[in-house]
Amino acid sequence: MTASLWLISCSGSPQARSVDNPIVVAEALSTKTPTNTTVTSNQATPIVSTQESAEDEFKIVETKITPVEKKSSPTAVIVPPDLKVFSPSQMKLGVSPVTYLENPCSYLENRWGEGKSKPGTIVVPIMFHSVVQPGRLINDTTSISMEYFEYFMETAQQLGFSTITTEELVGFLNQNDFVPERSMILILDDRRPGVTELFMPYLVENDWTLTLGWIAADSTRAAVWEKMLELAETGRLDVQSHGFNHIYVQDYLTYEQIEQELFKPIEVIQDRFGITPLAHVWPGGNFNQISIDIAYQAGYKIGFTAYSRGPIMFNWIPLGEPEIAMDAPLMLLPRFWSTAATRALEEGVMIGEEAKVYAETVKAAELDYYSNYCQSSESE
Repeated sequence: MTASLWLISCSGSPQARSVDNPIVVAEALSTKTPTNTTVTSNQATPIVSTQESAEDEFKIVETKITPVEKKSSPTAVIVPPDLKVFSPSQMKLGVSPVTYLENPCSYLENRWGEGKSKPGTIVVPIMFHSVVQPGRLINDTTSISMEYFEYFMETAQQLGFSTITTEELVGFLNQNDFVPERSMILILDDRRPGVTELFMPYLVENDWTLTLGWIAADSTRAAVWEKMLELAETGRLDVQSHGFNHIYVQDYLTYEQIEQELFKPIEVIQDRFGITPLAHVWPGGNFNQISIDIAYQAGYKIGFTAYSRGPIMFNWIPLGEPEIAMDAPLMLLPRFWSTAATRALEEGVMIGEEAKVYAETVKAAELDYYSNYCQSSESE
């Protein structure tokens, strides 16, 4: 690809919230997947289902493209045909791949341009909570054993994964900025200096970063602040918002309560860590339309739920019905649970490899589309 590929006249915001491609409809089938032996019960939150069962349901997806008929009238506007949406051979039941960029020319420019991430590049977001020391029982759905924690780290290394920061993820999602082909963003929720320290040897060894979903409440003890600021000085921590008082979004909350949960952490993180958070990690995974609107007003670029939908790619996010209904894909990114973290990496590799092969099959058609409908408009 040469420099002549870059488009000047195409317009459209890379952060557009509307979904312009058809939602894929599919049939489901069941298939065996590995079980996680650490946790077996469900999370008791209002909207989040966190059980990692021994048997997940998948679906085969077939994208149907309806050709656009070109009118013969000399004054008619020629509408380019729809671009196909990649659909992996297997996806979880009730999950559909959603695109979020409205301008196909900008999308193709960034998809195939020089210096961009290669087609098939995936990001696997994984959330962590507690790591239980050997000899202690696990009695909740969010904790993992030290043995599994170490096994996950080894698996990530063996599969060739690298971490990225929130800023890098935003650049990747908006304009396909380069990130490693197998990327993950490790998100540790809440205020957990002890667990943060467990990550540090792996962060240093592999040149990785850990993203913190940080609760910014005034009740944070001075000793905790001191420890976290000390760890942040290593440059290995990527601090993001996890609310002010960690209140789960519910319809009965007032506008002011939700506003404080979203605006106040920005002030605290700026004051304590000297950075401005770009992401909001929804406490409990909960959200509604009001909270999403306020999140955009506050300046957040992305948000994370607690739904394990799948890995994410450039202009491609797997979502379920609750997220699709909000029409805000970037603010409702999926996250895998640490209780199935190794399976998340394997799923990401599988979908990424399939997307890579698919991209080669449509490359000629997409570049032809760009040449006919994008570069031609630039010369007019």
